[in-house]
Amino acid sequence: MADKQSILLIYPPVAKPCEPPAGIARLAGVLRAGGIDCRVVDASLEGILDLLDYPLAADDTWSRRALKHREANRLALRAPALYGNPDRYKRAVMDLNRILQMAGRAAGVTLSLANYGSPALSTVRSRDLLTAAETFETNPFFPSFSARLATLFDERAPDIVGLSINFMSQALSAFAMIGFIKKRFPRTRVICGGGLVTSWMHIPGFKNPFQGLVDELLAGPGEQRLLD
Repeated sequence: MADKQSILLIYPPVAKPCEPPAGIARLAGVLRAGGIDCRVVDASLEGILDLLDYPLAADDTWSRRALKHREANRLALRAPALYGNPDRYKRAVMDLNRILQMAGRAAGVTLSLANYGSPALSTVRSRDLLTAAETFETNPFFPSFSARLATLFDERAPDIVGLSINFMSQALSAFAMIGFIKKRFPRTRVICGGGLVTSWMHIPGFKNPFQGLVDELLAGPGEQRLLD
């Protein structure tokens, strides 16, 4: 009997942590029902939480306050009581965003709970996305996703890695993750889908500009294709 096929589905940074990635949860349910070994990683949430824990140096009052209260703010955002106090909620979000801004500045990028951008790389240029893949170690989430992926591959190497890229704020980090995967685990097949990828594929005359890096791009619902 052939070995059971294995798929790893990844939701890359950055997307709003308050909006769980329902798309890959649905994909995972369909795949598991079809007898496929499927694991799901919310690398966006995990990466944000890891960055919030990184040691950072503060040189102003706001930053020192944000660092001092980061654990309390993180826990508060996961409890209902905070949402009954709009001012407290706003302060918690702003303080956590301040920490991410500091971490992003150290890597030369703009970073928050809801956004990721680079002054040097554009998400609308395929060449820049390929550069993000080539320079994956410069991505601020690299320490987080490289350790996580290494552990997952050590546990059970997937036949396919699927990345759900829905927003422009995810594109650069998604390609950084792909670059790492293709260098560290070159035999792994990489498939990309999600809202942003679907919009690319609806451009007249579009052809996969990431050949050699991304093995397949999927437009729209991907359940049947992944089962196939």
